[in-house]
Amino acid sequence: MANTGLARDLEQALGQLLLRRNRSVLYDAVLDSAPTGVDRQTYPVLSGLARLGPQSAARLADEVGIDRSGASRYADRLESAGLLERSPDPCDGRATLLALTPKGRATVTGLRDALTRHLAGRIADWPDGQAQALIDGIRLLIDMPQD
Repeated sequence: MANTGLARDLEQALGQLLLRRNRSVLYDAVLDSAPTGVDRQTYPVLSGLARLGPQSAARLADEVGIDRSGASRYADRLESAGLLERSPDPCDGRATLLALTPKGRATVTGLRDALTRHLAGRIADWPDGQAQALIDGIRLLIDMPQD
């Protein structure tokens, strides 16, 4: 049986991590070097497409936690910047797939590299094993079978 006190602390820590202002601290460190069109709103769309591959706006919105109209608006901005393209969905003639362009993939790679450098700086002074314990714990939490 899990320790209720630890579970409560975990709930509070996750709540803090997921606050928009705390996500913004991570994003801001990366987005300073982002090209035009990539900002706090569009970055999750860009990153989501890199992780998931081509998606409809509806599916992408579900995956990254925004509404469908937001996903479409942000996709418009990324398309204007040459970072994504739209194509007909071969499985659904009514739908459109969003996909990264080569420029979009290169942008995501650069932004992820910047985030990695930022995180390396944040954990540089942590005690030995602390960062690995955090990673292992997050993986256990996320990969745990759903009830």
